[in-house]
Amino acid sequence: MVELSPLGRKRALFVMAAELEYGPHLRARFAALITGIGPVEAALHAGVALARLEAAGQLPDVVVCLGSAGSRRCALGSVHQIGSV
Repeated sequence: MVELSPLGRKRALFVMAAELEYGPHLRARFAALITGIGPVEAALHAGVALARLEAAGQLPDVVVCLGSAGSRRCALGSVHQIGSV
């Protein structure tokens, strides 16, 4: 089962593509779902994790995706907040 992490008063699912992105400083702060690199891998693993969490009655309040999401235009270190899809 995927582990949710506290984020203030919310329960968060942190999602990252690669194990190499999930260094010791991040590991000390939260648990992460590692999906693998690529949009298909990310969609598949995130979707399966969310379906299992829903079946257990434990959907997260927020999903936080860390990384570049495959972008070649996003500057490293920038933050983007997506309001809707």
